[in-house]
Amino acid sequence: MGLTHCPLCIGVAVLSAVRFMAHATMLIQLERGRASTSTHPAMVLGTVFEL
Repeated sequence: MGLTHCPLCIGVAVLSAVRFMAHATMLIQLERGRASTSTHPAMVLGTVFEL
């Protein structure tokens, strides 16, 4: 019995792959943001309001 034995399992596998790619994308953006010299608006607000 393989992964394609029911539509629900196929949907869960696709959802899992999409979720993994979203997490990978966020991780890459986080690392790029740390390396860049520009400041994110949320960081500016954090320093202004000392959050």
